[in-house]
Amino acid sequence: MQRLFFRNLAFIISLNVLIKPLWILGIDRTVQNVVGPQDYGAYFVLFNLSLLTQILLDIGISNYNNRFIAQQENQLNTYISNIFSIKVILAVVYLVISLTIGWALNFTGYRLMLLLSICFNQLLASFIVYVRSNISALHHFKTDSILSILDKAIMIIICGGLLWIPVYRVHFKIEWFVYAQTISYLISLLTSVLILLRFAGKINFTFSFTFTLRLLRNTFPFALLIMLMAIYSRIDGVMIEKLSPGNSIKEAGIYASAFRLLDVLNQFGYLFAVLLLPIFSRMIIKSQHVEELVKTSFTVIFITSVITACTFSTFSREIMNSLYHEGSVYSAKILSILIFSFIGTCSVFIFGTLLTANGNIKELILISLFGVIVNYTLNQILIRKYQALGAAEASAISNLLIAFFNLLLSVIIFKWKPNYFLIARLSAFAVTTFFIFQLSFFQSVNWLVHALIAVMVSTIIAFLLQLVSIKKMLQLFPGNIT
Repeated sequence: MQRLFFRNLAFIISLNVLIKPLWILGIDRTVQNVVGPQDYGAYFVLFNLSLLTQILLDIGISNYNNRFIAQQENQLNTYISNIFSIKVILAVVYLVISLTIGWALNFTGYRLMLLLSICFNQLLASFIVYVRSNISALHHFKTDSILSILDKAIMIIICGGLLWIPVYRVHFKIEWFVYAQTISYLISLLTSVLILLRFAGKINFTFSFTFTLRLLRNTFPFALLIMLMAIYSRIDGVMIEKLSPGNSIKEAGIYASAFRLLDVLNQFGYLFAVLLLPIFSRMIIKSQHVEELVKTSFTVIFITSVITACTFSTFSREIMNSLYHEGSVYSAKILSILIFSFIGTCSVFIFGTLLTANGNIKELILISLFGVIVNYTLNQILIRKYQALGAAEASAISNLLIAFFNLLLSVIIFKWKPNYFLIARLSAFAVTTFFIFQLSFFQSVNWLVHALIAVMVSTIIAFLLQLVSIKKMLQLFPGNIT
């Protein structure tokens, strides 16, 4: 299973390295530079609001479906036939409730219509995620990997033309960005459905009240978990606008510029979870030991997240100035703190996924509820005092605490003996890496050279501490990708 996981991980990361940075830094960032932090800040608030109610679109169906179909492939047609009908009903409920909340928050006219368009995009994205959950559950990881970047690839083509052709660029509006997403999602959804039909064969769409009740009963815990996770990870953008003194929309836009970088990094970390959930689910149902795969995957993602966090924190000012027309010391400071959330979220992508595959949803809900309370409380206090910078601090603290409790719960449930030698080596790596990036010896050279040297030295230390083995890595990649 380790070989299956890492071979497919290498493939999906390769695809995402080609597409996601170009999308986030070439398109999304350019859109903010063109329309300005004020307009993009308004979009960012509406986008986050659409994510807070997104749980109504899926109510945990995709996660539950991925785990269930991975364990019982013979139920594929039955589930597809019923779930598509259920999701259409949920889509209507989502749109009505989202617009009602928007109206209650005094979003009217143009902003309410923009919210409707954004919510429609979330609706399409939710259907794509559900379709892909079936494909990955069947262990067609290569196909799922290609579908995971299809919408972004189309967006790059559409927005690339609008942003780099002068006659369109000067008139570019934030709603064009939203409409381009709509077209991309529609094409991606159609492609995904056609591919799924190849695997599933003929499907007769139906609606069963009995099936729906049973599904809702099974997926409700997943829905509650996803909702809580969305709240503690996305509520900061909305709270900045409502609590920040002064120009709150601009504060939200500045925060969005830093959050965008964290978001693209989290998408790479999320690739671990996408692959691990069906693999863990199948291993657990077959009573296979998961400890070795957990240890290996966590070590890899921990090393990567620590090096990444130190890089973005140390060179936050240079990064923000190179990416944004209005990059500043303030926005750089936000990034330097916010980026440490990445270490926490990466850990959750391993241990949270393991606990989900094992069915420990109740325990995960309690941890996420704790995260919501901590994050909301910290935001209430820190945003009023430090504005967007306070939201960054709240996010970093919350995500690291949640990661710790996911790790602790995994150790308790799976009855693992603490590996003190591994803990000592990981701790030594993290501390050493932090100090390497702070060395003043390199500060006289170009910051990119400094960063490259620090990354290389940190990687060498990981090998010296035997956290990574070249021999074992080479053994994982013979043959073709499954």
